[in-house]
Amino acid sequence: MSGSGVRKLEIYLRQGHTFSVPVTVAEHLLGLSSHDQLKVLLYVLCNADRPLSAEQIAQSCKVQPDAVEEALAFWQDANVLTAAPELPAVSLSAAPVQPAEQPRPAAAPVKPVSVAPQPQPQVREVARIQISSSNFALMPSEIAERIQCSSDLAELFRSAERLIRRPLNHTEQKSLIWMQEYLGIKADLLVMLVAYCADQFVSQKAERIAIEWQEQGITTHQLVEADLQRRTEARSFTGRMMRIFQMDKTPTANQQAFFDRWQQAGYNEELIRFALEVCRDRKSDKVSFPYIDKILMNLAAEGVTDIEGAKQSQIRFQQRKSGRLAEKPLKQKHSEDSSIDLEDLNKLMHPF
Repeated sequence: MSGSGVRKLEIYLRQGHTFSVPVTVAEHLLGLSSHDQLKVLLYVLCNADRPLSAEQIAQSCKVQPDAVEEALAFWQDANVLTAAPELPAVSLSAAPVQPAEQPRPAAAPVKPVSVAPQPQPQVREVARIQISSSNFALMPSEIAERIQCSSDLAELFRSAERLIRRPLNHTEQKSLIWMQEYLGIKADLLVMLVAYCADQFVSQKAERIAIEWQEQGITTHQLVEADLQRRTEARSFTGRMMRIFQMDKTPTANQQAFFDRWQQAGYNEELIRFALEVCRDRKSDKVSFPYIDKILMNLAAEGVTDIEGAKQSQIRFQQRKSGRLAEKPLKQKHSEDSSIDLEDLNKLMHPF
């Protein structure tokens, strides 16, 4: 142990098969790459002299095929790997320099890759996109440069990672930068957005909300807070409906439309649960959202707002139904009192 109290680590490389890792990966890209992206890179570098497929990489690295595609796209953006579409296998070749005015897709199909020399990072002019960040071409080195030049962006990334309790991946970093730079959403408002989506952060979902904010002029802290409160209440109502209907999957668009309508109409959970039970009784234990919706609208038309009123309404319905059924025996009795024998009449009408 040294005099300063810091223990010196003595680590030695055991002899065996080795392969090269670009210095820029260790010095600049470890903090920007995810665990899966590093696993994919190391496997590709270790097997750069033989053909590889996405399925083989996914199986060997114990990652999903989508993660392989994202990882290869990430390392190609970083100029660590380069696509070689004319070759059926992974091979060593130099990466062609991409023109500045031609942004490459962020989620390109998996292609053969090869180790490329490390050129100096170049800042590229990126076209403004107003649909999503899917085609927003931004290299990891450019993200690192933006973080160094903008304290707001650095704090945004730190806050986002605290909220989602994990490092942001490359796609999420690009998404936040796109929302800030091209949608004009302020960093503090984006922090509120990430907090709303933190339980299951998906950049596409966050972007859809950010686009709505831009279109509706929701640009202040007060307006954002009100919008997120409305969305939270709607999400909470949907969660309660999923528990009532015992749904283990996300509602379909049609089912969600019914939930939204019931929430706006102000139906309470007891009435909705009652309508569900009535539906199952009448429909042989099947659930029909239009039928439940009709029951709720009938109750609302009668001015029913509580479960007792709904039960009384059900009793009146059964009485009316029983009254209609009782009319048939009366007609049958009238026929029996007639001087005409129904059996003889039937024989006359059908002699053969």
